[in-house]
Parts: sequence; C-alpha cells; structure tokens
Amino acid sequence: MGEISSLINLKGAVNIDSWNRALRCELNCADILEYVTTDVAEPDKATKPEDHKVWRTNRAKAMKIIQTTLKDEKVCNQLSINGWDQDSTDPKYLYDLIRKVIGKVSNQARAEIVEEFASLRRSSFDSMSSFLIRFDLLRKRLEDSKVPVDPLYECITLYNAVKRQYPYDARFWDRKLNEDKLTTEDLLVELSVIGNTETNSTNLTLQVQKTSTTASTAKTDDKKTASTKDKKTQHKQITCTDCGQSIRDDFKHFPCGHHRNPRTPDCWWCEPEKAHPNWAKKKEAIANKANKTNTGTTAATGATNTGLATPGSAMIFGNFGFGGNANPFFKDFH
Repeated sequence: MGEISSLINLKGAVNIDSWNRALRCELNCADILEYVTTDVAEPDKATKPEDHKVWRTNRAKAMKIIQTTLKDEKVCNQLSINGWDQDSTDPKYLYDLIRKVIGKVSNQARAEIVEEFASLRRSSFDSMSSFLIRFDLLRKRLEDSKVPVDPLYECITLYNAVKRQYPYDARFWDRKLNEDKLTTEDLLVELSVIGNTETNSTNLTLQVQKTSTTASTAKTDDKKTASTKDKKTQHKQITCTDCGQSIRDDFKHFPCGHHRNPRTPDCWWCEPEKAHPNWAKKKEAIANKANKTNTGTTAATGATNTGLATPGSAMIFGNFGFGGNANPFFKDFH
C-alpha cells in the first residue's frame, strides 16, 4: 500500500498556515525537514563523495516536495514579482521566500473572508452538503488568517444563513439562542441531519421518476407494438376472379356466392348465428337469412295450394254441375 501524502496546495495567505503544517509534516516523514529549516552544509565532494551525494539527493527531494504545492497561478506570479529565482536548487531559499512574500495576510484579504463568511446563505447552494463544506472552509480560512471569531457571533452567523430556508426549525433554534443553549457545533449536527434527509428524499424522488419513466416507456413500446401489428394485418383489395367483386387479398370465393378467409370454417352470411358477436354485419345477415326463409316457406305453401286447387275445384264444381247439369243443391238457391 502506497504512502498517504499530507500535502495541500498553497493558495495564498488564506491557507499559508495549514500549508506550512502539512509541508513540514511531509518533510519530517521523509527525514529531510532540516533542509528547509537550517542551512545544511555541503560536504566536500572530493573527500566525501557519498555524503555529498546524500546531501544533493535530499535537497532535490525537499525542493520537489515544495514545488508540488505551487500550482496556484496567483501564488507563482506573486513569488516571481518578488524575485523568485526558479533556477535555485536550495529548498530553504524557496521555503523562506514563500513565508516572507505570502506569509503575511493583508487586511484586504481578511476583510474579504469575513465579508463572505457573514453573507453566506443556504439558498445560494444546491444542497445542504455543499453549504456545510463552504462554511467549514471559511471557518478554517478565518483561523489561518488569524481573525478571532467570537463563538456566539459564529453561531448567529450560521443561524442567519439557514433560518429563511428552514423557518419551522428556526423557531426552535431561535428559542435556544435566546436561552444561550445553542452552539455552532450543535447547529451543525442538526443541519447535517437535515442534509441527509434531503439527500435521501432526492434519491427517492429520482427513483420514482425513473420507475415512472420506465413504465411510460413500456406503455409507449406496447403502443408501438400494437401499431406495428395493425400495420402488419392490413390487407390489399383485389378483384375476385369468379364474380369480379373487390375483395381482400386473403379472401376466396365460395359456392354460396360469398367471400371469406379460408381459415374461417363457416360462412357468416349463410350461418349468422355462428358469427362473432362483434361482427358489424351480423344483424344484417340474420335479417337476410330470415327473409330468405320466409320467402321460401311462402313459395312452398303457394305451390302446394295451387296443386290441390285444380282437382278440388274440378271435383266440387263438377259435382255441382257447373259447366254441365246443375246440381240439385243449387236449385234450392235459385
């Protein structure tokens, strides 16, 4: 497992103290702190080549460690303006220059930190977590800048930063402030709990939205599938080769004179009682069948009556003497 570095980037006067502590810790762990705190004498290269090599290597290590913390452009520009010799290989020279040029915090820098700290508001941040990180950073900057902050002032500043965003909780905090029972640390704990609750609620909302989106997508896919199926079942119109009528391309002409899909075993026009209940022309087919049945029955009855009337008439009228000798029965009516 690799070593954990305690180094932090130098951002200027705002973190010069914390930078210095981290740097000295790193150099001490490497057993080369003396190369920036004292003038380590250079061993004679001719008589003590090994000692000289160690001295040169340790100076290079110390210089490299310091250089890795100088990534801020403003810091580098400030050092250059104040005569930074970047060709120097002496780590103590660079360390002393940094502390001399950037070590003193200007009143303007202090004023800017205090102003931001006092104007900090929860509403300016997307989440409670982001707000708390910024608040903690400003507290450290005030400490590094040697700005004394009264504990009560710090607590009130934090209270003012969140009271409008959380009015119901603010009533409770206000009462504790008046009773001198609220501290900055207590308020930070409560705000952390609120932040965790907000994060969990946001995650739940995103999960519900994702589920809704998935369900909506599924419905859309179902509609697309149904639409695709509808498109697949659309048929073209063709001319029947038997009767010349326009029919669907999957229909055939049957002996009864109607057209249907061969997969349908029964002709719904001939046997409408077997048709599907939702067939639009089922009533019409039933009525047509009933009319045909009634017409056939009437015709059959008429033919039967006609066949009986001729011999009956001849017999009756013949017996009563029509067209011949008069029947005695009719004589009584004359």
